[in-house]
This record gives sequence, structure tokens and C-alpha cells, in this order.
Amino acid sequence: MATATEAPAVAGGLVPHTPFQFARAAKEARPVRALLDGPPGSGRLTAALRMAASLGDSIAVIDTERGRSRQYAEEFSFDVAEMTAFDPKDLCLALYAAAAYDVVIISSWSSFWSGPEGIRDQVAARSGKGSRDTGWDEVRPVERQMLAAVQCHPGHLIGVLRNRLDVVLATDLAGRTVPTRVSLRAEQRDGLEYDFDFAASMLPSREMLVTKSAAPGLTGEVLTDASAVGTQLRTWAQNGIDRAPTAELLHRAYERGATYEALSELTQEVQLRRAGAMAAVDHEGKLTTLGALVSFRLSRAYGRTPQPPAPQGEA
Repeated sequence: MATATEAPAVAGGLVPHTPFQFARAAKEARPVRALLDGPPGSGRLTAALRMAASLGDSIAVIDTERGRSRQYAEEFSFDVAEMTAFDPKDLCLALYAAAAYDVVIISSWSSFWSGPEGIRDQVAARSGKGSRDTGWDEVRPVERQMLAAVQCHPGHLIGVLRNRLDVVLATDLAGRTVPTRVSLRAEQRDGLEYDFDFAASMLPSREMLVTKSAAPGLTGEVLTDASAVGTQLRTWAQNGIDRAPTAELLHRAYERGATYEALSELTQEVQLRRAGAMAAVDHEGKLTTLGALVSFRLSRAYGRTPQPPAPQGEA
């Protein structure tokens, strides 16, 4: 019997033996995922709002800072939802509620890392007196679910991060030793920027230092016009084959009386658009994913679908 490595030669050439097939790559259109970090007073939220206004018409702000975003309501038009506890699952539910908006801003996303009921709180609560690894083993899947919901969100998304601050002794121009505030790394897990198309640090001068950009010509630049950055990112995002997740997939998943055939087609489109981890709620109002929701409805619809008679001679 031929082994997997022998089979192509026996068959006279390379033939498909696994589900992993290669095809010519093409640029795909997809919503922007952006990160902005910076110290207090650097204009992080202002820059995020200016970018958002260039990315889309309707803007939602998930506000974790006691309604601070409302101070900008005279300059920008947006809807806001305030949060006071920061379980990552609640962020998924907020993203579900914001699925119809063109752009969502999370300000600040750091709260879901270090705020009340955030990831670090949950790890500490589960660790107790035992190993810290135990807490991470339980919380890591929740964090992954949050990140997957962000990646599958149908609109553009901008995450605003706080930077840790420290006070060091420095020498001023007069030669005096004075305490000076220094901005450290963003308050978030290491490597978060790998999951995003664009990342920038806001400087005390309110300039934007771009540290990563999938859109060409931005990486390493120090920029002052956040609106122009949003416009450039939007142009890059819209270019390509349309396989982006859409809010319309959610509407179809909740459609009353959807047939087995319609749900089967929806399943294929959810897979094509890589939208399976999009945040959704189930029939009990609990957090789930779009993929799990459609799978559940598909199984229920299959039970109502008349089955063809078994061929004669079969039990």
C-alpha cells in the first residue's frame, strides 16, 4: 500500500491528498485594524477620531474612561457606549452591538488588560495560591476569543492604548537634577501589534510615529495629519477582492424561517469571508460566535428537513 509520500509518484504525478491546496494569491479588501498608543496629553483619542472620520461615516466609541470621549462630541459626530467593568467577553458583546457601524473605536483597550475584571484580574483570581500558569490556562481562551472577534468585526476598528509612565531623574538645560516623566511601552499584552494592519505611537508633541503599516509609505514616518492617515488606510483597505466580513451575515444568521439550504449557503460564505469568530448572541442571549450560531441553526433546520427514503435493502 502506498504511503502519503509515495502516492504522488505512484499516481504518475502530484495529486491532491490533503485539504491544503495552493492557489494564486490576490489582494483582498478588508476593514482596517489599527492601534494607537501614547502617554497622557498626546492626543490619542483625537487622532483616533480624526482617522475614524476619514475611514467611514458612522462611528461608535466603546468608552472605558468614564465618558471622556463625550468631551469631543462638539468636534466629531459619534455614538458612545460606556463600560465600567472590562471582562473581554463584554467587549465581544459590545462589538456585536456595534456591528452596523462603519468604524469602532475602543478607548481605551488597555482597560480590558489591566482594568477591573480584565485579563490580569481574571488570571490573578484563578491563580490563587497555586501556579500562575493555571490562571493563564483558563483565561487565555477568553483572550483569544476577544482577539478573534476583533479580527472578524465587520467594520474598521481602532484600538487606543495607554502607555505606562515612570518618573526618572534627569538633568535639565540649567544642569539641575529634576524628576521627569518617561513614557514606557503600551499597557497591553506583548505582541498585540502583530494582529493589526497599522500601529503608531503618539508623541508628547501630538505627532504620530508609525511603527507598522500594511499600507505602503507610512512605516517609520512621523506624521501630523491623522485624517490623511485614515484616508490612506481606507484606500488601501478597499483595494482588492471583496472577502471581508459584513454585518449582513449576522442578519442572515438570525433570519426567521431560514431554510436548511439558505443556512448551508450562509455557512459557506462565512467560511469564505473568514467570519466564523464574529461576535454574536445565541437563542438564550449568551455570547457565541457567528460560526457556532449558524451551525446550531443548521442542525435545527436539518431536523425539520424531510429526509429522502433509504434505498431498498438497507436497514
